[in-house]
Amino acid sequence: MKLVIIGGGSSGSEAALEARKFDRNADITIIERQKYPQYSLCGLPYALSKDINSFDNLIIFPKEFYEKQRIKLILNREIKEIDNQLKKVLLDDDSIIEYDSLIIATGAIPCNYKVNYKYPEGVYFIRTLDSAKELSNKIDSSKKAIIYAYGWGCKVGCKGCISGRISLEMAYALKKRGLEVKIVSREARPLRQQIDLDMSELIMEYMKEKGITIITDKSVITVAGEDKVRGLMADNELIDADIIIMASGTVANNALAKNCGIEILKGIKTNSKLQTSIDNIYACGDCASIKYHFTGEFFSSSLGTNAVRGGKVAGINSVGGNLELDPLVNIVVMDFFDLKIGAFGLTEDDLIKKGKEYVKARYKGKSRAEYYSGYKDIFIKILASMEGDILGFQAVGEEGVFARTLAVGFAVQKGIRVNELAKIENSYSPPLSPTIDPVQICAELLLKKLK
Repeated sequence: MKLVIIGGGSSGSEAALEARKFDRNADITIIERQKYPQYSLCGLPYALSKDINSFDNLIIFPKEFYEKQRIKLILNREIKEIDNQLKKVLLDDDSIIEYDSLIIATGAIPCNYKVNYKYPEGVYFIRTLDSAKELSNKIDSSKKAIIYAYGWGCKVGCKGCISGRISLEMAYALKKRGLEVKIVSREARPLRQQIDLDMSELIMEYMKEKGITIITDKSVITVAGEDKVRGLMADNELIDADIIIMASGTVANNALAKNCGIEILKGIKTNSKLQTSIDNIYACGDCASIKYHFTGEFFSSSLGTNAVRGGKVAGINSVGGNLELDPLVNIVVMDFFDLKIGAFGLTEDDLIKKGKEYVKARYKGKSRAEYYSGYKDIFIKILASMEGDILGFQAVGEEGVFARTLAVGFAVQKGIRVNELAKIENSYSPPLSPTIDPVQICAELLLKKLK
């Protein structure tokens, strides 16, 4: 069995390692276009902020690790073509590698990125370790930064959109490094694809408290500068800056798959076993389209957790296994200074667009027992169908968001409805949680609207 994996990121590497565990004798090769073995993309903002003290710490496994696993790792090489008839791939040095099974794990590329266009010095799309390192060096000699938040005003509504998260994470990193930070957008709405307007207003207020300037409601925004960036032109007004972060979100990198005739549906269309439309070719990670739990539509997750889960399924199945990946809830959690944000499911915008009737409840609770010092406010919002199915969950606060988001996400995966969520057993401890949890109270409020 010869297995070739195109892409050595989190999904591709996981596929290789799981394939090796399942088949100790398979001939496994990873081909990666960058010069590094697998590293954490999600960790880049925190290496930039210096919460992580070295970019090298983001590298998950050194090349020697793959050698010990008898996995051939080819770095700094691109694939020119996939020949699915002869089952071989052609590399950019004109070498050829044959395969019995192929996994495409080519990840994602920034939305609106202009190929073969020379951007002025000082403009960054943060998608690689090298670009993050370059930005880190630039920060040392800079004073002002702009984050151009493309996705804040995006009406496409990709559920896996990372523009909002990248905008906030980069604002945090640059502010912590001492820069004056401005976010410029066509619309005043962070995390539009994950949370509703009333919840995003909490984040907007918090951003202002942290000294981040927000410039919104601009119609025409362009980069100013030729060789070196001068800032952004927003409706004919120059907003000067030394650095511009293009927080544009991503799209599936599916050109190779498309060129060899694989069916594309936003990303590479896959079934529950992550098989593509061509036999013996699988896809996983950000390049793959998989089913969304709440609608059955295909989408790209853009979450590292799901990239790894998909890699496991594709890796094992590519060498004879029989695993399935369930439709994804796509649980998002993030940290912004001391503010925590958690969300999954459909927003009010989604439901209105689909013409679906729904009920909602929002509750402001406490993260701990109210008499216990140090408690924080936590805002919980739940959306449900008229039949009581949980359609969306959002949480914002400085404490207790992660566990509650994860718990409700697990409940949804197991088919628990609002009436059951309201009755779920809670663990009470004054330093950790109130007697009745804010999630339960919010579910009870919602239940009253259903009766």
